[in-house]
Amino acid sequence: MRVLFVYPNLYTQMGFNHGLASLSAVLKDAGHATRLVNLNEKLPPVPTREEVVELVREWAPGLVAFSCLTQQYGAARELAEFLRAALGDATPPLVVGGIHPTMVPDEVMADGVWDHVGVGECEDALLALVTRLAAGEAPDDVPNFLSWRGGTRPREAAARAAREWVKNPVGAFPDYANLPEPDYALFDTQRITDQKHGWFGLMSSRGCPYRCTYCLNHKIVDRYKEDLGKGVSSLGFFRFRPADKLIAEIRRVLDTYTGIGTFIFDDDLFTQNVEHALAICAAYEAAGIGVPFVVNAHVKKLDPRVAEALGRAGGRILKLGIESGSPRVRARVLKRHMTDRDIDETVASAEAAGLHTSGFVMVGLPSETPEELWETVDCLARTRIGRFRTSFFFPFPGTEGWDLAIEHGHVGREEITSLTTFTDGSALDFGPEQNLLVDKLGKAMPWFVNARLARFHPGAPASARYATLVERVLAMDAAAWEAFKPCLREVDAALSADATANGELHYAIRYNDFMGVRSDWFLAEEQGLEWTTAAARPAREDLERAALAAAAAEVS
Repeated sequence: MRVLFVYPNLYTQMGFNHGLASLSAVLKDAGHATRLVNLNEKLPPVPTREEVVELVREWAPGLVAFSCLTQQYGAARELAEFLRAALGDATPPLVVGGIHPTMVPDEVMADGVWDHVGVGECEDALLALVTRLAAGEAPDDVPNFLSWRGGTRPREAAARAAREWVKNPVGAFPDYANLPEPDYALFDTQRITDQKHGWFGLMSSRGCPYRCTYCLNHKIVDRYKEDLGKGVSSLGFFRFRPADKLIAEIRRVLDTYTGIGTFIFDDDLFTQNVEHALAICAAYEAAGIGVPFVVNAHVKKLDPRVAEALGRAGGRILKLGIESGSPRVRARVLKRHMTDRDIDETVASAEAAGLHTSGFVMVGLPSETPEELWETVDCLARTRIGRFRTSFFFPFPGTEGWDLAIEHGHVGREEITSLTTFTDGSALDFGPEQNLLVDKLGKAMPWFVNARLARFHPGAPASARYATLVERVLAMDAAAWEAFKPCLREVDAALSADATANGELHYAIRYNDFMGVRSDWFLAEEQGLEWTTAAARPAREDLERAALAAAAAEVS
């Protein structure tokens, strides 16, 4: 059978969808054919609705499968409705999966647009569904799917309104270790790699043992526990790809695609399983891959052996989910149980092992106060982390974070449905004054961090330069801020150039609008040098000593 995947991801980050690549690989391995419509403005030309209809007519898939986040679900539903209107009785079965359908499957099925709604990880389930459809059988009892009774969406609205659909329990998680290699060819992977300047995503594990309120993992685990009648330890949610298979996959990727300069391991937590992380690092080093790579880690799970192994194997950046500088927000709002000391020590130990550190932080969290917003700024300034990515909290329906946003009266459904990324702005309402502060911090976090560096690193010369700008920004009303925002990157570039000319360690907005990067890193990169903590540390210390001496001279 032919299966057409549709991936709506307009006006968000352009990249590669590991889930779709895996689904396609499983189907192809079973003899089916797949294609992809990737709707992203960064990969033009973006097919029109009419062109998608024409593709369905010409290629004649037996199934059209959509995958979408909450922010993209509206676009997916509209396109599905357009397909049905244009094709009528010739419309192939329409299925939707991904994060949003997994979190609120009943709501999605109740829209009456879809024939099947997928929940959780669907490699085994989608193959079973396609097999049943290809054999002409009624696929209304396939695990992981909500399906219309009899396997076909009723034509009459009255029948659909009666909710004649079957809610099947999920099946076991796919055997990740033995899944076929992802179907990279499904995507325009070479163009994506070129546009991402050589950054290429891989995965060596699936799952996460934590229950952060803003993440879908806790909801997925609860669904599998309930449907399968098993405890968490018996579910097999946290799974790993053997090192030899991963290395073979990497070699094929390098043989197929050009210009790869950095691999990104998109595992939720690469460092969580020490033995797995050590095995991957050892195999990577022994294979002589030679391409630097980036991994995700938990602040409380960086074994010194893993840090050292990452450094030896070519680990370049260690990404850490900090999310908030407020201990209260981390513990009570996010369920991220880590102390300030944990954060400080992990950043320091990672950089001591030669790893450039990167922190994820969010602003606009449920019940967050202005004082707690400033604690996040201070956390970044205090640790002097290598880089940080600032996002606006987004309450995914079905998560505990969504419930908290409703409980505290922050949620506006209109804003949630209109936002397509985590970086455009906040979907929550804290009142005009705090809304404005959240937006300023979300858009210009590096400036605020620079201005507060001297609080924790006396003599940090960039603080004085940025403090004046921060005072100006904080004094802006909403209208003035909106008028100023289009100039952010231009102003930042000018300030960074001045700070660089004066030898001042600072953060600048680099690579994208929401990333603050420490100057020792991007200056080394611009000069074609390899950044190392050993090389950077003396420069930072020299700058601080000189600034302290200058300050002492002024006092005397």
